[in-house]
Amino acid sequence: MLIIFSCKKKNDKLTISGTAFNTEINQNVSNIKVDLYIKRVSNNTWNNQFGLLNSVYTQADGTFKFEFDNTRASDFKLTFNKTGYFTLEYIINPDLVQKGKEYNQTYFVHYESWLKLLIKNFSPADADDLLFYKLLTGAITCPNGCVDTFKYFIGPGIDTTNICRVYGSQWAVIEWNVTNGSNHIQNVDSLWIPVSDTLAYSLYY
Repeated sequence: MLIIFSCKKKNDKLTISGTAFNTEINQNVSNIKVDLYIKRVSNNTWNNQFGLLNSVYTQADGTFKFEFDNTRASDFKLTFNKTGYFTLEYIINPDLVQKGKEYNQTYFVHYESWLKLLIKNFSPADADDLLFYKLLTGAITCPNGCVDTFKYFIGPGIDTTNICRVYGSQWAVIEWNVTNGSNHIQNVDSLWIPVSDTLAYSLYY
């Protein structure tokens, strides 16, 4: 009698795991959807597009795990999605994901909030009136993110609103300056950014 077993050894599997952690509240985050994508290499052909491999949700302690058959890849990607949070993605070098070894990292997630700046120059106003501002702390680099470089508004008739994205549940510090002729006033203020909400702040001059 010939018996053939087709089961694969467990150490032939690849494992990617981790913990979702919110640095603003210093806590692990549960119920975040984590998607694992792969760029496959097949017959020595590299695929430039990511394909979805699997999806899971973080547990009560913020942990998650993917275990899958060993396959050639040029890249892995994890994305993290939850209502009220920034959507984040991380690229993983496939050389770090090895058979029989668990690739485990901590991934930092953040509340998505907004800073709404109401900017207005009241009469009497002059052509050389100048307002410029930036965030000293709390700035982030992302599409429509609040930045740490000065934005300028020159002349009369300034009446506008700027809205940018920022991490929630933290203090942000804004510097704003007003110049009129030889007069210059510098203002610095601390702003508490609410969780997954919008803070309105006035820059009136």
